[in-house]
Amino acid sequence: MLFPSVSGIAVASIDADGEAIHIEARCTATGAACPVCGTRSEKVHSSYLRFPADLPSAGQHVVLALRVRRYVCIAPSCPRRTFVEQMPGLTRRHGRVTERRWDGRPWWGRVRVSTTGCAR
Repeated sequence: MLFPSVSGIAVASIDADGEAIHIEARCTATGAACPVCGTRSEKVHSSYLRFPADLPSAGQHVVLALRVRRYVCIAPSCPRRTFVEQMPGLTRRHGRVTERRWDGRPWWGRVRVSTTGCAR
């Protein structure tokens, strides 16, 4: 299993070309809950590929292509029209790296420095 800590992920294909390992995966859930109102929807608006950076495997670069679906919120009173399914344990909302890569970063790579309010 490629993502042992993540359930609900199906691997569609794996290709290795000597320089990189290309993995295409998708979420297996039949729907998702709107992040604003919490209403569950199975009505798919569209889908697209995300390419979060992942840790190397066996000394080769990993190119991860995640097919994510955009759902339509079916609650008439909800201000959010569409939303994208999330893959907890694999990616974060608006994330550009996988959770494995995020956890593998040294602490100084996670620190964000702000100069707001500093005396000069």
